[in-house]
Amino acid sequence: MTEMMTTPSSNGEAPLPKRASKGMLPSTWLQRELRVEYADADGKAAQTSGVLLDWCPAGVVLSVLGAKTLIAWERLVLLELVND
Repeated sequence: MTEMMTTPSSNGEAPLPKRASKGMLPSTWLQRELRVEYADADGKAAQTSGVLLDWCPAGVVLSVLGAKTLIAWERLVLLELVND
């Protein structure tokens, strides 16, 4: 005979504490020049540099040649700061 069990209402004795969310990139990178390597729409390797304006769930927002450009997280290969 199989015993029926109720669904637990929490993970262990007490619910886990909520953690503070962190950004995907350090805030010190904002407004600094980055070198970016990524896969373009054809899947070929591409490279550019630009100023990091912001990041969002979709990817990073850069200023590339004066235009705001979004590069999706799944396309990024390398993202590094350019030496000052």
